Amino acid sequence: MFPRSVDPVEVDALIEGITSSFKASTGSQPITRSVGSLMGPGGKAGEAGWILEADFPTLEDAMTALHADDFQEPKARTETLGSTIFLFEVREV
Repeated sequence: MFPRSVDPVEVDALIEGITSSFKASTGSQPITRSVGSLMGPGGKAGEAGWILEADFPTLEDAMTALHADDFQEPKARTETLGSTIFLFEVREV
């Protein structure tokens, strides 16, 4: 999640860099981003302005993508902005 206070042009550039790095390290996995304003009570009152979601087939693939050399610069820039990164596994219910 990227803070609402960040310049949208900077967020777009970061998302492009992250997406490029993830696709290069794990192949073409679903990577999506929020479009427009976040909705609902949490979106309106919260600090998040944009959300990027990347899916990986396995935890090992996710860790490979997160440790890839070309991800380190976008990761550092993202952390400097005060973005929040969540890692979680999912299962069908």
